[in-house]
Amino acid sequence: MRLPMLVSREVVFHAYHSHHGMLIEPSHEHDYRVVITMQGARNEEDFVCDFRAVKRIFKKVVGNVLEGKNLDTLFEYPTAENLSVWIWNKLILFFPLHSIEVREKPHSSVVYFGEKR
Repeated sequence: MRLPMLVSREVVFHAYHSHHGMLIEPSHEHDYRVVITMQGARNEEDFVCDFRAVKRIFKKVVGNVLEGKNLDTLFEYPTAENLSVWIWNKLILFFPLHSIEVREKPHSSVVYFGEKR
C-alpha cells in the first residue's frame, strides 16, 4: 500500500505592485516565492509528481502572466492572499494540490488550502 505524502516545489517570479485602500503604499518590487505543495500516493515510478513538470507548467500558466508585471493591472487588490487563490485556481487543473504558499519576503507569507476539484 502506498500512503499519501506531501511533495513541494518552489518557484520564483518577479513583479511589482502598490497598495491602495486602507493601506497606502507606493509601487514596489518583490521576488515572489511560491511553494506548490501536492498530496498524493507515489505512482508506479515511486513519485507523486515530476518536479520539472511543476516548474514547466507554473511558468506556462502562471509565470508568463505575472513575470515582470505590474500586479495592480491584474488584481484590484494585488495581495499575497489574492495571488495564492489565483495561482491555486490555475494549477488545480494540473496537479493534486494540497496548498499554495506565496512569500513576498522571507518573513511574510500566505498559505492557501483551496477547494479540490
